[in-house]
Amino acid sequence: MSLKHEAEILRRLAASMAVRLTLWYALLSVVLISAAGSALYRVLVDQLRHADSQILAGKITAVHTALGRHAGNTKALRHETRLEASTIRGVYIWVTRPAEGIITRSPSSNPILEGPRPFVGSPAPLPEKEWKWAAANGQRYRIMARSYAGNPPATIYVAMSMAQEDNFLAAYRRALLLAVVLALLVALGAGYLIAQRGMRPVARLAEIVDELGAGQLHRRVADERWPSELRTLAANFDRLLGRLEASFNRISRFSADIAHELRTPLHILRGEAEIALSRRRSPAEYQACIESAMEEYGRLSGMVDALLFLARAEQPDARLDKPVLDVREEAAAVCAFYQAMADEQDVALINEAGGLVAANSGLLRRALGNLLGNALRHTSAGGRVCIRTAIQPSLLQIIISDNGSGITPEDLPHVLDRFYCADAARLRQGQGTGLGLAIVRSIMQLHSGDVALRSELGRGTTVTLSFPIIATETRALH
Repeated sequence: MSLKHEAEILRRLAASMAVRLTLWYALLSVVLISAAGSALYRVLVDQLRHADSQILAGKITAVHTALGRHAGNTKALRHETRLEASTIRGVYIWVTRPAEGIITRSPSSNPILEGPRPFVGSPAPLPEKEWKWAAANGQRYRIMARSYAGNPPATIYVAMSMAQEDNFLAAYRRALLLAVVLALLVALGAGYLIAQRGMRPVARLAEIVDELGAGQLHRRVADERWPSELRTLAANFDRLLGRLEASFNRISRFSADIAHELRTPLHILRGEAEIALSRRRSPAEYQACIESAMEEYGRLSGMVDALLFLARAEQPDARLDKPVLDVREEAAAVCAFYQAMADEQDVALINEAGGLVAANSGLLRRALGNLLGNALRHTSAGGRVCIRTAIQPSLLQIIISDNGSGITPEDLPHVLDRFYCADAARLRQGQGTGLGLAIVRSIMQLHSGDVALRSELGRGTTVTLSFPIIATETRALH
């Protein structure tokens, strides 16, 4: 995935986050205002109901007092009743007795008693009851009735029109709806501006990433001042850029090394061919030229095989079959292959390895072969090369040591690098490709292990291959 693609993703993320933050901000504002308005609406309804109930209860108390004061005077009672009803618009009062029905009411035109569903003379089932009633024209009333025991008993009804209350609540609902709509519009506008301002650093980060190319991989984005929320992201980008820079530099060096190493044998082949063609040669001279060319072809073939192996080993999805192997048997097979070379150079090849290891047999033998080949090439006659093992708490170590020429301190940190050869003369003579130890390191990485070198000039070299021990190996070892 390219950095420009990453920058485009960041830009889209910033735009998407701005929209989503705006919507969430607007939704939260609407929900909060609606919840607050609804709560206030319920409080207002309760307060109005409580106020109406107090008014109705006060009217009933006043009429009951008048009823006791004017028990035998119907005219005076009617006057008191109408007087109480006239103080507040929309209030209707009437008094009933079981035997007589309505004994007084005010005013004379009562929409509740004259409607299609009158409840004239209906006694209150409880000492006091309050309810709502709708007239034929849709007008709503709040009615309170209270029964009094006496001789004779009576029930006082007081009704009050809810038209003013309903109009007030309807106006409140319209105002609340208007406030919610306005809050939504304001929240959308203000939220988008706030989100845009908040996402501006992300857009800036996208611009910086978009400007990065192969020549700017050294640049670091965390050097700028970022909000605390983006510092981790900027640090992660810096780590990504560091890895990309290291990979790019490694690939560049690898390409340059390949070109350099391939150029040498190609120049040799071309030079020998030009010399051979410069004049007529004898068959023996042509044969010598072809034999020399075959050596260079062999070196090129080995180099290509090694490069292909390294390329496959570095694939992230590389999988290995790693059965439990007997290290002594694997080392013995490799020693048998190199025994002739050791005898020819008068070098003692000693196998003291033992134990079990979970490894791929072919790769383990290749690593041991590369190390034994290097050791034999750098050990003079009368020397020795030894393979042994050591058990650590969680590691099995295969140790290959020799008493050969050793490696200089200047070369030791680089001998595991590709195409690095401490003895450049040997490399030019076709005795190596500079990839043997790099292959060993790749093999150990595939096995989740490690390779370490110790060397002292003139006293020999020791290479330690450390393999992790699994549970089955531990049981077998004990």
